[in-house]
Amino acid sequence: MRCLNCHTEYEGHYCPECGQSAKTSRFTVKSVFSNTLDVWGMGSRSLPRTVWHLLTRPGQMIGDYLDGKRMPYFPPVKLLFVLCVFYALITSFSHGFPDETVTDNHAEATTLLAEELSERGKNNTLFDFGIGKVSVEGAAKSLADTLDWFYAHKPVTLLCLHLFFTLSAWIVFRRAPKRPHTTLAENFFVQVLISSQLMVLSMLYTLVFGSQDGAFFYPLPGWLLMLLFVWDFKYLFGYSWPKTCGFTVLTHLCVLLLFIVLCSLVFSLLSLALVPSPVG
Repeated sequence: MRCLNCHTEYEGHYCPECGQSAKTSRFTVKSVFSNTLDVWGMGSRSLPRTVWHLLTRPGQMIGDYLDGKRMPYFPPVKLLFVLCVFYALITSFSHGFPDETVTDNHAEATTLLAEELSERGKNNTLFDFGIGKVSVEGAAKSLADTLDWFYAHKPVTLLCLHLFFTLSAWIVFRRAPKRPHTTLAENFFVQVLISSQLMVLSMLYTLVFGSQDGAFFYPLPGWLLMLLFVWDFKYLFGYSWPKTCGFTVLTHLCVLLLFIVLCSLVFSLLSLALVPSPVG
């Protein structure tokens, strides 16, 4: 064979220099269709297999992925983004297109937030941020726009949310009998795959019960989310059921504590920044 990319002569299925497949040829209607499906993970068996294992044996599947068995499974971050697209489509069609109720409720909440901040700063609308003076109305609008952006980009929002779980799970399960000394990077992929599992179940839940108004993350009941976390952590880290339940609750408490600390830091910085500049 002669590689069409680097022109290296070789024998086998892949070029030893650049890795291009020996099956590379001119585009046809079939190849275009196959490449288009591959973008969404539908042209290979990896995405359906990954979804099936996340539903039937999530803890074991995530453990296999951490142990290096990665070829059979779809890339986790890409999987989450693809599932979020499908979930957005299912939500739209199950509750109207577009989902006007949820959008209107969220827009109303951000508008009220902006009005509240503007009202509090009505008597002193200009503040010094060190790089110039910014009005309270402008700051409120920026905050509302940020919330709108996170609401419209759910995959990014979920990744940010699970960053809290990444750090918390790394702290709580660092001495697990089955997987001691897991790294932060490994816990990140654990959380991405758990989020993908929850997204698949959210799609099934939406198809059965319809779209839930105001559901910012998952429409699943809170008790079901907790049970899923316990199930995943049990087979992933190897603790007993009672200990897994306790450590799962502790993980969520750590997430809440980290969120409170982060919000406190943000509000502290804002309070320092929103100091009226001296007059005269």
